[in-house]
Amino acid sequence: MAQPRILHAPADVGGHAYGLSRGERALGFESDVAVLTAGPYGYGADVRLDLTDLPTWQVIRRRAGFARHALARYDVIHLNFGHPIVALRRGPFVLSELPALKRAGKTVIVTFQGCDVRPQAACACTSPVCAAQNANRLPNARHMLRHADRVYHLNPDLRRWLPGSRFLPYASVDVRAIVPSPPPARDELVVAHGPTNREVKGTEHVIAAVDALRGEGVAVRLDLVEGVTRDEALARFGAADVIVDQLRIGWYGGLAVEGMALGRPVMAAIREADPADNPFGAALPIVRSGAERLRDDLRALLADDERRERVGAQGRAFVERHHDPRTIARSLLDDLGYRSAP
Repeated sequence: MAQPRILHAPADVGGHAYGLSRGERALGFESDVAVLTAGPYGYGADVRLDLTDLPTWQVIRRRAGFARHALARYDVIHLNFGHPIVALRRGPFVLSELPALKRAGKTVIVTFQGCDVRPQAACACTSPVCAAQNANRLPNARHMLRHADRVYHLNPDLRRWLPGSRFLPYASVDVRAIVPSPPPARDELVVAHGPTNREVKGTEHVIAAVDALRGEGVAVRLDLVEGVTRDEALARFGAADVIVDQLRIGWYGGLAVEGMALGRPVMAAIREADPADNPFGAALPIVRSGAERLRDDLRALLADDERRERVGAQGRAFVERHHDPRTIARSLLDDLGYRSAP
């Protein structure tokens, strides 16, 4: 089978699409990323159609034009963040370019990442934007499931709303480009936390836990990493002793992958009531914690230099094995029958 031309569109949340695309390129495939609206964190893209502030009719026209370009140019269309390039929705009905792509013999892949399908009632977010999108999520998911060749989810809980979908690890971090080094020596330990959404990440509990430990006399401070570019965030995470990821979703995010790649111990709440909640099982080196017990868990980790070093090394080995974009790209494309170079 000839190697396909691959397009990732229409969004790149967390850098997953770009990382996977670069992994595909490293395997010898032609792979591009197109985003309809540029994100705030500086993730790469090959095509940027900035549709911000355009009137609705222009947005629809440009989306439709790009969908026609994708139909003519690419063989595999990988739709990230659970959205088509063009979508018209009314109640339970969804119209998109997917049926046309299938009639043209294209391979269609869809990856869901979180609030593109998770109902607001199952999430800690109370954003009015989230509320406005809520009614469209499950009809959109059913449409995608009906027309796509493969559907993936990056967070295990999403399988509840995506029957038949498959788990896919984050491909957002090029672990080979990150060289871990020990945190700098200083008089106090640093806990880093990077909330893209404070409510969802449980940031108030991280702040409270560090404040409480400081009140006990523990030499620790919090580095709250937000509103900065990815490069600056990586530098600050690399200067931390411990990284706290998210405390409410029940899984870890792309930040945790970056932290583990840097050789830092990462803490997060991991749901494990069912084996499918954690596809990696005991091999996952995240330090389990939660909002109610974070202070105690953090105190214990900060007091144990050897444990922090050991967990950090385990995390680095874990991302090398499970989160290398080349490995994920190879597995995904092999599954579709497109054999990559060895």
